[in-house]
Amino acid sequence: MVIDSNWQVGRRIVELGVLAEKMYCCRCNVPLYLHDTLHERTTGFGSYLQIICTNQECRTVTDVPTGKVGRTGSFDITAKIVIGMIHAGLGYAQIRNFLTECNLPVMSKSCFQKHEKKIGKIFVSAGEESCKNAQQLEKEISADKELELEVSFDAGWQKRDSGFNYNSLTGHASMIGKQTGKVTCYDIRSKSCKFCEHHEGKKETVPSHDCCRNWYGSSKSMEPDMAISMAHKMNDNECAIDVIHADNDSTTMLKLKLDFENLKKKDDQNHTTMGITKSLIELSKRHKELKPGEVIPYLNRCFMYAITQNSSSELQIDEGLSRIVPHVFEDHELCGAVDWCTFKDDPISFKYKSLPNGKPLISEDLRRFRNLIEKYKSKASSLRNLGSTQANESFNHSVATKAPKSK
Repeated sequence: MVIDSNWQVGRRIVELGVLAEKMYCCRCNVPLYLHDTLHERTTGFGSYLQIICTNQECRTVTDVPTGKVGRTGSFDITAKIVIGMIHAGLGYAQIRNFLTECNLPVMSKSCFQKHEKKIGKIFVSAGEESCKNAQQLEKEISADKELELEVSFDAGWQKRDSGFNYNSLTGHASMIGKQTGKVTCYDIRSKSCKFCEHHEGKKETVPSHDCCRNWYGSSKSMEPDMAISMAHKMNDNECAIDVIHADNDSTTMLKLKLDFENLKKKDDQNHTTMGITKSLIELSKRHKELKPGEVIPYLNRCFMYAITQNSSSELQIDEGLSRIVPHVFEDHELCGAVDWCTFKDDPISFKYKSLPNGKPLISEDLRRFRNLIEKYKSKASSLRNLGSTQANESFNHSVATKAPKSK
C-alpha cells in the first residue's frame, strides 16, 4: 500500500470539533489515528485525510474532513476566506502570498474566482434588499414627521484623479436618507470586462457571459447617469425624492431636472467649504497677507459662520457675508451683537486670535476679495439650510477599503 507523507508537510486550517467527531472508521466505528494517514486530498482551503482503520479485520480507508462541508460539497472555510478577502480589500495575489509565507495550502485561482462570483451574487442580492428596506423606513419616518423626503448623493471612482483628468474604469454612487442615515440606493458603472477584453484581443466572438461592462462614455459622465438611474429606481419603488443634497456639479442637477422637474437641491456644506478655501488659495497667489497658515482657515470660518448662523433667511445670510471684509480690516460697525466677534467686549485690548500677531489685514488691494463675497451673496438662496454628503463620503471611504485605489 503506497503511503504519501506530504500531509505531514506545512500547516493546515483545522476545525478541531469536526476532526474529533469524524476520527472513526466509517465501517466498524473504531477510533482512527492521524499517524495512520495514507494520503491527503485538498479541496480549496480544506482537505480530506484518507486514514486506514487499525482493525486488522476491517482495514477500511475513511475520508476524514478537516472542517465543515457545505451542501455543495465545498468546505465552509473556503467561502469564509474568500469573504474575508473581499472584506479586507485583498485579491487572490495578496492572499496567496500571505498563505505561502504561513506555509498553508493555497487554493487555485479558478477555485477562488468561482467562489468570488457565487458570493458576489449573494452580496448584490443582500444589498438590494437592504436598500429597499431603507427606502421604506425613510419614507415612513419622513411621512410621520411631515417632512419632505431628503437624500444625499455623491459618487466615487476607483482611481485617483487630478481634479481635471477622470479616467477611472469604474465608478460608484450612493443615495443616503437624511432621517435614517441608511443607504437607500446605490449604483455602479464599469467600462471594463476582462472576459470581453480577452476575446476581443484575440479578435474572437465574445461568448455569452455575466458581463460587468455597462458604460461606454467618459468616467466623469458616470456621476449624472448614476444619479438619474437611482432617482428612477427609488421612484419606481414608490419612494420619490423631494430634496437632494449634492455637490456643486451643475451637470448632475441639470440632467436630473429633465426627468424630475420638482426636485429641489441643497448645496453640500463640505463642498461649499472646499470651494471657499480653493478661492482663497487662488487669491493668496497674488496677496502675501493670505500666505500665513492660519489666515485662510480663519477667513473660511468667517464665511461658514455667516452662512450657517444666518440660515433662517436669505437677507440674514446677505448681512452676515457683508460683515466679513470690514471685520478683518478692523471695522466692527456691522458686527453688532454677533457672538463670533468679541470686539464689543473689550475694544481697547481686542486682538484677532487667528490672524498674524493678532492684527487686522491692511492691504487695500486685498479688499478686492469682496468679489468673492458678492459671488456667495448671489447664491444666498441655495446656501440656506445647507445639506451634507458626509455620510456618502464615509461610504466612499468604506468602498475604497474593499477596492483600494492604490491597487
